[in-house]
Amino acid sequence: MDRTPHEIINPLTLSDPVGYSHALVVTPGRAVYVGGQNARRSDGVLTGDSVVQQFDQALANMVEALRAAGAEPVHVVSMRVYTTSVSVYRVNLKTLGSVYRRHMGRYYPPMSVVGVTELLEPAALVELECAAVVPDVRDSAELEEGAPRELVEEVDEAFADASGTGEPGEVPEQTRA
Repeated sequence: MDRTPHEIINPLTLSDPVGYSHALVVTPGRAVYVGGQNARRSDGVLTGDSVVQQFDQALANMVEALRAAGAEPVHVVSMRVYTTSVSVYRVNLKTLGSVYRRHMGRYYPPMSVVGVTELLEPAALVELECAAVVPDVRDSAELEEGAPRELVEEVDEAFADASGTGEPGEVPEQTRA
């Protein structure tokens, strides 16, 4: 699935979103909540020495938990990234964006990155959580008729400017409200 069944809202009165959406109207369905996922492998060992490596494993774990609950990445309606090093996260935005797209595709739900002083797992640098809504089966006919919303396209160059002063790319008109 390369399109979301949810309606992405990006008001023209707000800045162009890059790598996230401002808001989302959820299609009726079954809610799935994924609790804090860090970089633990299936054997329980925390893996990765960097924010990027840990983000990769934590995101893989989050997607695995979603799929085990019958959801897909395009069903995510909100996501939070907790990190003990926002500055390292910021410097690695371009690489993190590539890792994100490998697991989630080019779908960017409303999300936030939150800097924390520490996580429960002492060696963890990143922890992720999300909420997803899997559309009702009775709504699937509507989805097949083209009702899913087009995804927000990300401009990779915007990630290259870690200062946040770069000009983000244009957001496709159909995703702007």
